[in-house]
Amino acid sequence: MARRRIKLHYDYRGLVLDDFQQEAFWNIENGTSLLVSAPTGTGKTLIADFLIDNSLKNKQRVIYTAPIKALVNQKYQDFSRQFGRNNIGIATGDLTIGPDAPVLIVTTEVFRNMLLRSDPRIDALQWVIFDEIHYLDHLQRGAVWEQSILLKPPHVRLLGLSATVPNIESIAQWIEEIHNEPVAVIVHTERAVPLRHLYFNQACEAIPQDKIMQSLAEVTLGQYDAYDFKGGSLTTKDIQLPRQVKYEDTTRFMDLVFYLGRHRLFPALFFSFSRKGCEYKAKQVANRRDYLNAQGKRGVHLIADKRLRRLGLKKEDIPHYDRFLHQWLRGVGVHHAGLLPVIKQIAEDLLADGLIRILFTTETFAVGVNMPVRTVCFDSLKKYDGEKFRHLTQQEYFQMAGRAGRRGMDRQGTVLSLVDFGELAKDPLPEWKEESLEPITSRFTLTYSLLLNLLPQHGKDGLNKLFSKTLSAYQAPDQVGELAQMAEESIKVLERLGFWENSAVTEKGLIGQNIYVHELLLAEALSTGYIQKLNPTQLAGLAASISWEGSDTLPPYPGEPWLTEFMTIRDQMANRAGLPREEIGVILPAAAEIVMEWTQGVKIQELLKDLPLDPGDFVQLCRRSVDILRQLQSVGDQDLNQKLEEAISTIDRGVVQTRF
Repeated sequence: MARRRIKLHYDYRGLVLDDFQQEAFWNIENGTSLLVSAPTGTGKTLIADFLIDNSLKNKQRVIYTAPIKALVNQKYQDFSRQFGRNNIGIATGDLTIGPDAPVLIVTTEVFRNMLLRSDPRIDALQWVIFDEIHYLDHLQRGAVWEQSILLKPPHVRLLGLSATVPNIESIAQWIEEIHNEPVAVIVHTERAVPLRHLYFNQACEAIPQDKIMQSLAEVTLGQYDAYDFKGGSLTTKDIQLPRQVKYEDTTRFMDLVFYLGRHRLFPALFFSFSRKGCEYKAKQVANRRDYLNAQGKRGVHLIADKRLRRLGLKKEDIPHYDRFLHQWLRGVGVHHAGLLPVIKQIAEDLLADGLIRILFTTETFAVGVNMPVRTVCFDSLKKYDGEKFRHLTQQEYFQMAGRAGRRGMDRQGTVLSLVDFGELAKDPLPEWKEESLEPITSRFTLTYSLLLNLLPQHGKDGLNKLFSKTLSAYQAPDQVGELAQMAEESIKVLERLGFWENSAVTEKGLIGQNIYVHELLLAEALSTGYIQKLNPTQLAGLAASISWEGSDTLPPYPGEPWLTEFMTIRDQMANRAGLPREEIGVILPAAAEIVMEWTQGVKIQELLKDLPLDPGDFVQLCRRSVDILRQLQSVGDQDLNQKLEEAISTIDRGVVQTRF
């Protein structure tokens, strides 16, 4: 793929551009689609900024997609400040502001849905930006990214931004083939701030990986004459640990925290792969250390109070606010998906202003939040992936480690991983190499809603041609047959349930085209008139009952008669379709009860007092419920839509409401 190097821009917004940024700018001005692969923290965001700036000047329309709502919200605020709020809109399913703005910030699901329903705004679109395009490889959500690229009209140019991806050239060739358009590939491998990767144990403190086994041997085998530790480094192969040797490691995370302080390695992100672990560590550090002076403490109060005023919230509205404030006032923070959005936003504000010296966080912080620090720490290099404990992948490790090192401030970023010598003897560490990053692989799947939208356009016969253009088929041509077989079985289900008859989508199928969550169940419930009979409180509960995605088990709740009727509709559909009822829809009466109580004005502290539910999970449950109610509005009549709007307004209040 030939690339022409012409440097037209040497600086932008007072920043001197790297060669890869100059090349990206040139391609944007020449209307060429492009994929940019570069390490975290090297300035990919500036390329998106330039594209939006350039498009606004040329009166072109842009859609910016991101993988998670939190990042979409952040980008909406950032771009509104940069380019003016009148130029920026946002659409996340549960929230829409300025939908006809020249620059629209959306989740990738929203963009895919716009393509499926032939949204007229697509006709006037010139560019789509896929931020974090390596999400193509995401196990649950990669399919939506692939569908979005596959269904993108030829006239829409594409900018894909990604952390380092080893097979980026192959992804570009796939896009070139399916859209018959050139796609420039820009690969930058050099970090703006180089990283040093060290491993920490109390016995040796911070050392590089090639020294870790020698240190382990010195600690565990020092009494054995067979090893001469002064002779040089020992490799893993050199060391044969006797089976009878056992080492009880007393290293604790606080040892690493003390090391950070002694060596002036703050500010630091400390990644821990459990919410409780993050909160425990933050509590312990805040109780033993105070990193802020009086001026810093005043700054914490000012920033926290300003954020609360902006969101129209009071301290009393927020569970455990005093606990978080105590930690912030000592330069310590916590950030994970189970926290209320306002708590995470204040933590981000304080970190950006240098008032949080150490932030304990889960890996969700690594997605899109552009806040580099001097040091990144890991309390473990293993995580539970839902099935088993395993080492981090290369992509996961570097996505988080790449936050270390602030451009223009640090000569190098430091990555420190806590290692347990007792475990290390049994399970050696992987070697972290960016050249060993895992390639993107297709995660393409079919949904009933997708088929209901594709069948009228392509017919059964045309689906195979479409499947042959997927990344799945590009990477493994024999999978086209598997997709065709999967589609055939799904079409039979649609026929048995009355969504597809005589090679046409039925009236019920037309409803299903515009619903993207539990589409068969909701379309059936609408077509029978069941949903129309519900009052606003029940509608809120209905949406919540199919919105739960949490891992914790909510307490059993039998469900009121109106919800039992909904479950009966589900069970009857499953019987007709010959499917497990869970495939038609998982209905959780407890989730309905929780959200219904919220709509009746119960305070969040009272609501969650005896529930195994984090405040952030409750907010997400409510936001997903609003999203489903919005989807029902797109197919409801005037009377139903009025009740749906009332249901939305009773959910969308207080800490649940999204404000900017």
